[in-house]
Amino acid sequence: LPQEAADHVADDGLRADEAMIADQDRARIFDCLQQLDPRTAGSIRAAFFDGLTYADLAEKAAVPLGTMKTWVRRGLLRLKDCIGDG
Repeated sequence: LPQEAADHVADDGLRADEAMIADQDRARIFDCLQQLDPRTAGSIRAAFFDGLTYADLAEKAAVPLGTMKTWVRRGLLRLKDCIGDG
């Protein structure tokens, strides 16, 4: 009887094909990040993966806030182009 009950439990995980596509997308993003200059890639990683703000990033890099915003904006545009090429 427990086996029959288990057959009716929903599986909330990704299907195999969805997981494979997600892995490929993730790999593409990291490949594209590696194509950016280290300063820009590091800033984008810190913003999106570590949750740092533009102000945090600017202070850490000892650059004006506007400069940091420009670095990140230009880097994101290059990422968009790179990811779109794949």
